[in-house]
Amino acid sequence: MKRFYPKSIIAAFIFCLVLTSCASTPSASKKAPAILTKTDSRAFWRIDGTDKKGNPSTVYIQGTFHLGDERIFPLSEEVQQAFINADRHAGEISTQGYIDLAAAGPQLNAPNKDGKLVTDYLTEEEKAFVQMAFGENLAIVDPLEPWQIKTALALLIYTNTGLSAEYGLDNSFVATLSQNNCEWDGLDELQVQLDIITFGDYDTQIKMLKDILKVFLDEKESEELTKSTVELYESYVTDDMKKMEKLLTKSNKKDEDSDQLYIDYNHMVFRDRNQEWAQDITNYLDEGGTTFIFAGCGHWLGPDSTFKFLKKMKTIK
Repeated sequence: MKRFYPKSIIAAFIFCLVLTSCASTPSASKKAPAILTKTDSRAFWRIDGTDKKGNPSTVYIQGTFHLGDERIFPLSEEVQQAFINADRHAGEISTQGYIDLAAAGPQLNAPNKDGKLVTDYLTEEEKAFVQMAFGENLAIVDPLEPWQIKTALALLIYTNTGLSAEYGLDNSFVATLSQNNCEWDGLDELQVQLDIITFGDYDTQIKMLKDILKVFLDEKESEELTKSTVELYESYVTDDMKKMEKLLTKSNKKDEDSDQLYIDYNHMVFRDRNQEWAQDITNYLDEGGTTFIFAGCGHWLGPDSTFKFLKKMKTIK
């Protein structure tokens, strides 16, 4: 049985919750490289450099987990002060991105234009599960695009973990900024994230939907996924970034070993965006002042992390 592993499913969930600044092609900085420091706070880094005029410039990076529980609050004093006193803030999508997303809602939730029904492409066993999952709402869900159903099912995976989007750190930062009438930048243009959640043509989306259904229909696979998700979150809570990196890298490799499409998908979700984010961070350092970035922890860990691209660009040591 072909497996569908945690990182791909986590990615699907992430873009259900947070639905990416266009960056130019990365180039090496002419300044002395900035210094990257992992602080004592959970998944919190600091980059100390100089701006174009040679004045001190700092970028704070809070790695987030898009689900959570009460244990990740309150945030450390160090993080709170950095957030409050920052000259600018940046999340995965900007203030305007959220506004545009709300406006795009009707289009995103529209039925398939060709009148296709997802259940026509499923086995009887798969149909039975989808029927159980959506109940009387199946008639509304069936005409939607496969990615919409896949994303909705991905949410169900986390009901057994005890984690909730209510405690997602990204949501907390966005809520605080909104309440204070503060705008924030986006590391991504909204369209980048929309391209990710709507990844692939209809047949590709059906395949990815079937892969996630395999997890639900195999008790061992379901238990394994729940366990690995909890383990990943525990490494986040305890600030064990080495363990978290190991888990994410292992998950990523299993994804890519299963099918070429997941190599393409993971590159779009992580590698390509991380490369652009590295240029964004370089630009923030050049602009000067202090910048507070909050974005998924997976982007700061692993062989294709944003930090690795920053090192290749010689923005940091």
